[in-house]
Amino acid sequence: MRNPRAHCPNPACVHHRSPGAGKQKPPPLDFYRKKGYRTPRHNYQSIPVYQCKDCGKKFSATLVKPIRQQHRPELNRKIFALAVSGASVRRMAILLGCSRDTVLRKVEYLAGEAKKQHAQAMAQLAKEGGTGFVMMDEMETYIHARWAQVSVPVAVRVKTGTILGFDLAKLSSNMKKGQTMGWNTSTRHIAVPRLLNNIASVMKPGATLATDGDSSYGKWVSAHLPGIKHQKRHSPSVSGEYDPLHAINVVHAKMRNDLARLGRKTWMTTKTARALTDHLWLWVAWTNGYSVK
Repeated sequence: MRNPRAHCPNPACVHHRSPGAGKQKPPPLDFYRKKGYRTPRHNYQSIPVYQCKDCGKKFSATLVKPIRQQHRPELNRKIFALAVSGASVRRMAILLGCSRDTVLRKVEYLAGEAKKQHAQAMAQLAKEGGTGFVMMDEMETYIHARWAQVSVPVAVRVKTGTILGFDLAKLSSNMKKGQTMGWNTSTRHIAVPRLLNNIASVMKPGATLATDGDSSYGKWVSAHLPGIKHQKRHSPSVSGEYDPLHAINVVHAKMRNDLARLGRKTWMTTKTARALTDHLWLWVAWTNGYSVK
């Protein structure tokens, strides 16, 4: 019998803390027996049920999967694909025959899975020696209203186009209504250094970080990425000329194309910073090739 999980799910059971306790030969963790099947409603495929021999707790192999307790896990892949293909939450709900709340819950769940896989991917990249050339820049958008402006700093590995990280910063509004509504404080000095700290582990000693000519980047790079070479580059003002920031500009262009809430001229807006962040995590997973389901 295939071991469905490493321990009994009952916290009070001895096999929850020490599976196979009391056995002379620990390798065969035979602390459970097969106890019938259960049929989930979303696909009606029978799943074996097991029972702990010590406490009698019943469990199945699906209990260790991230999709446990989800009523419609078959929607996960579809929502993931639609979310990074320019579909709004309302449109996804119509196409899939579910509620908007279901879509929002799925996006939040998928974003959590994307963050986990991204952490593993970055740890593996650091283990392999990291990267020697990174570009970083910020993209502006807004939360709910155009006066509530925010910035999305993004770091990309130039060699492969892999997204190394992103963050979200509040901008001081340049509109009168934004100033009136209290949207007059910038958090760039928090978000950008936080992003630099997050990508520090994947940058080789002496690596290069290219940005535009923003006057704040130099001091942030020297403070949070010691030993990293900072290059200031400027995109051309004339179309058709060589763009030294092409890699990061392409990333921003794809983000605006793939995520409906980032379109420059649209009647769909991001209602909360959390929703924007979750949606961005799905795009990172899509771009970096993570298997999110």
